[in-house]
Amino acid sequence: KAFQWTVGSVALSLFLFVIAGLAEIGGGWMVWKAVREGKPKYWAVIGSVILISYGFIPTLQPVEDFGRAYAVYGGFFIFMSLIWGRVFDGMVPDMGDIIGGCLSLVGVLLMLFWPRKK
Repeated sequence: KAFQWTVGSVALSLFLFVIAGLAEIGGGWMVWKAVREGKPKYWAVIGSVILISYGFIPTLQPVEDFGRAYAVYGGFFIFMSLIWGRVFDGMVPDMGDIIGGCLSLVGVLLMLFWPRKK
């Protein structure tokens, strides 16, 4: 039987995209801070462990296709990176960031939920 979205699978999928984004962005941010901004070296180690855990999170997705799951995640990553930068580094997104981030998120949600025939 072909995969069909339910309220539960939509909630799970969106939750996993957010968790994956937090793991990749948070882990990468910790490595960045250690390497480029002089934070303690153990930040890089912790960040690397978080990045490894990120690699497993998408495997829990109900989405059947690897390529589509990772493409959709990319839009979440763009949008969430801008939020992370604002919250943790004080970066103020400009209009191009906001429009681009919103377009990326809308685009990948369209990709994810587009009705498909199998």
